Amino acid sequence: MARTIMFIFAHPDDESFTCGGTLLELAKNKDTKTVLYSATPGDAGKCGEPPICQPKELAEVRRKELEEASLLLGIDELYIGDYKDGKLSQLPLNELKNDVLKRIEAVQPDVVITFPPHGLSGHPDHKAIQHATLQAVKETNVVKELYYATFPQSLADQTGNPAYADPDDSITLIKSFSSDHLNSVRKALIAHRTQHLSVERVFPTIYNETEFMKFNNKEYFIKAWVNPSYSSSPILE
Repeated sequence: MARTIMFIFAHPDDESFTCGGTLLELAKNKDTKTVLYSATPGDAGKCGEPPICQPKELAEVRRKELEEASLLLGIDELYIGDYKDGKLSQLPLNELKNDVLKRIEAVQPDVVITFPPHGLSGHPDHKAIQHATLQAVKETNVVKELYYATFPQSLADQTGNPAYADPDDSITLIKSFSSDHLNSVRKALIAHRTQHLSVERVFPTIYNETEFMKFNNKEYFIKAWVNPSYSSSPILE
C-alpha cells in the first residue's frame, strides 16, 4: 500500500530528537514517502559554543543543517517555512493553521505526525504548531490519521528528559528501530551543529558510536485523531 507520512514541526532538529529512528524505518519501505515541514528556520536558536556563526547567519546555517539531517534520515521532501523562531504563538489568528493546511493539501498525506499539546519541552512554538496542525487536519478530508510524537512518563522520570511527557497508558504506538540505523540517527542529531549544547544535554554519549543509545531504540506516539470517514486498518503501524 503506497502511503505518505508528513511530519510537521516548528524548528530544525525537532525531527531528529523526536522521530529520527521512525523516519529511517519508514525510508526502508519503497511504498512509503516521508515529508518534513519545519515552520521556522530556527533563527532564534543558539549559535553554538564557541559560536559557529553570527546570529544574522543562523537561519541559513540551520537550513543547511536540516537539509543534511534530512538526507541522513531518508526524508523524501523537505519544506522550511519563513516564520520567525519563537513567534509562532504570536501570529494572527489562523495564519499558521492556514499555512499548515496549504502544505497538507499540497502533499496529500495519509498520516500526519506532530507534537503533543504540551510540546514536550513546553516551547510556545511547539504548542502553536501542534494546535495549528490539529485544526488543519480537521479542516481537510485528506488526512486519515494524526499522531503525536511523545514520551512515556516512566521513561521521562528515568532519564530526566523531556520536561513534559504523557501517561504510559496513553501511548498507542511504539515504533522500534534497528541498531543498524542507530548511527544514522546519531549523525542526524550531530548534523544540527549549532544546537550541539541541547543535543549533548539530552544525549551525553552522542559522540561515542559504541555507547550512544536513543532511549532503547524506541519512539513513542499517541493516535490523536482518526478521520471519521476512514474505516480501514491503521496506516502507521
